[in-house]
Amino acid sequence: MLKLVDIRRNAAARPAYVAVVDGETRLTWQQFEDQVSRVVAGLHAVLPPERPARAAFAAGNSWQLVVVMAACATLGIPCAGLDFTATPEATARALEQLRPTVLFSTAAYRPLLEAAGTRAGEALAVHLDGRVGSTPTYAALAASEPREVAPVEQPFAMYCFTSGTSGTPRMVIRHSSFEARRLALLVEQFAFDKDDVHLVTVPLHHSSGPGWARVFLALGGRIVLCPLGDPVLMARLIRTEGVTTTLVVPPALASLVSHPASADLATTSRLRFVLSGGRHLNRWLVETAWDRLGPVLHLYYGTTETGVNTLITPDELHTSPGRAGRAMEGSAVAVVDSQGHLLPPGTRGRVAIASYQLMDDYGIGRPVFLDLDTGDGEGVRRFLLTGDSGVLDDEGRLELTGRTDGVSKVDGTAPLDVNVFGLEYDLMDLPCVRDTAVLRVDLPELGDALIVPFVPISLEREAGGYRAVEAACARRVPCLPAYVVPVASIPYSPTGKVRAGELLTDVLPGVLAREQRRAREERKEERAEGVAALR
Repeated sequence: MLKLVDIRRNAAARPAYVAVVDGETRLTWQQFEDQVSRVVAGLHAVLPPERPARAAFAAGNSWQLVVVMAACATLGIPCAGLDFTATPEATARALEQLRPTVLFSTAAYRPLLEAAGTRAGEALAVHLDGRVGSTPTYAALAASEPREVAPVEQPFAMYCFTSGTSGTPRMVIRHSSFEARRLALLVEQFAFDKDDVHLVTVPLHHSSGPGWARVFLALGGRIVLCPLGDPVLMARLIRTEGVTTTLVVPPALASLVSHPASADLATTSRLRFVLSGGRHLNRWLVETAWDRLGPVLHLYYGTTETGVNTLITPDELHTSPGRAGRAMEGSAVAVVDSQGHLLPPGTRGRVAIASYQLMDDYGIGRPVFLDLDTGDGEGVRRFLLTGDSGVLDDEGRLELTGRTDGVSKVDGTAPLDVNVFGLEYDLMDLPCVRDTAVLRVDLPELGDALIVPFVPISLEREAGGYRAVEAACARRVPCLPAYVVPVASIPYSPTGKVRAGELLTDVLPGVLAREQRRAREERKEERAEGVAALR
């Protein structure tokens, strides 16, 4: 988040211009400066002496949280968000990796921290809302008199967490900042400026939320905080606040453009740049977004470990469906085999990324880096091996074919010739399917197989949808058995990732029970045929 020195610069230039909007609260740059100055002084006064000083928060988006994050940046204290939808066990593992000395929270998520156990209790607790005994509160910090304080003396570090939707969230560690370079590149490519208004629709606990908010605050623009999952409010804020840019995950984008409230946004709003990522976009969503929002939708591919790496523009989304775009300036994309060797265009393999935004390490486990020369004139560079599979076309555009959570080691035992995303893309084009997620599993009971939960467009069309999905799976991926399961909904994280672990836990018992019944029926038929043969 922005430091106080940058906030002061913007406040001097535009003191009465609104910097942060949160419901009825509208902080001007001058008020923003005042709040951050006070919280910096208040937090410095109560900061525990343990070093390194680290902060974490379990809180929804709010103007108070924006101020606190800016105060931590000013004091040189890395501040990482905790996924408030995670389990207590996952939260405990995240806290164990970070070992925060300060923990900000709101009442809604304090039970999660209490259930997470002792690590949360070892940090200084700061409540962003209310007053509980002698515990510091945001109100108490903001009542401090502004004063100049020195940042904490410690090495620079940035921390954030992977989504952990199919396993343990892993802390991503960086020892140098890439924000100034990224800001310059984005301004050059998209002409962002101080008159842009950015709608924050993703949680600030995810790295993309504060990362994109910081871009527009650094330029002296405005950010508008939007509650999660409300397409009517999102459409209203886009109109009334004059929103020009936003980052919105695919499920929230689908919710927005399918709602009548978005019908005329293309003509009644100032939107000029909408970014989505975290999952592929099907044809219906791309075309409907164009109709409802105008030609503004961009799709990116990136990970917590590598930042934003590829991007595809609105025109290319129509002409090159299913692609994730070309590498952005400062990044390079390679596709490698199971031994880490470069593969030619058109060949599927594991995606590797080189970028100035690369992580340095994990809190648990170790990333896999490869030294590769892709022949682009840049020589040998360090690439991070991702857990994603994909293929590059002849024009350098990346098509993702499958994704796992986090970064995996090179593994020659797992074939990469199954285009899971391509299958999902085809399934989402079926008129009887509202949503789907294809899960590849390797289980003792099923072997290497696909589990395909899908949401039918209506209960009446469930049976027809089942047959259509089953036929599409057999046609697109004949090499693997596919177990099709109708479900009421696909669970997503607030950052738009399919909660694969949760989904698999929900559907797997039914799949196994069905397979056991089928096996019993087959044995019964075999016995009957044997008896008939004896007669």
